[in-house]
Amino acid sequence: MSHEGVVQSVQGTDVWVKMTVSSACAGCHAKAVCGAAESADKMVQARNVTGETFEVGEKVRVQLRQTIATRAVVLGYLVPTVVLLGVFCLMYLVSSNELLNVGVALAALALYYFFLWLSRKRVAKNVTFVVSKMPQI
Repeated sequence: MSHEGVVQSVQGTDVWVKMTVSSACAGCHAKAVCGAAESADKMVQARNVTGETFEVGEKVRVQLRQTIATRAVVLGYLVPTVVLLGVFCLMYLVSSNELLNVGVALAALALYYFFLWLSRKRVAKNVTFVVSKMPQI
């Protein structure tokens, strides 16, 4: 996942980039982690890992590392699906009341998302954007 942006400030290895986000972000897998989805302008802090020099006003490319995007998909889609189906199946073995089974499964899913929300700061620490120069044509 990558976006084009304009450098707003440079502070050591941190580069603040202003991005104008297109509507294509709405379909992105990592929009919950990225935070750039469905907003016109977004300011992100990206890391300069290449050691290149960036100037204020320069057009750059900001990328989310693939491992982070994959982790976001796992936390946002795969784990909740497993929790929902797993709890429903376990409840089906315990009770034949389908309404109760669905209710408990949804409650477990809500509990999962609540704990994910509580750990949002820890998850956000692992999200790093990387800035790079735009390719020359």
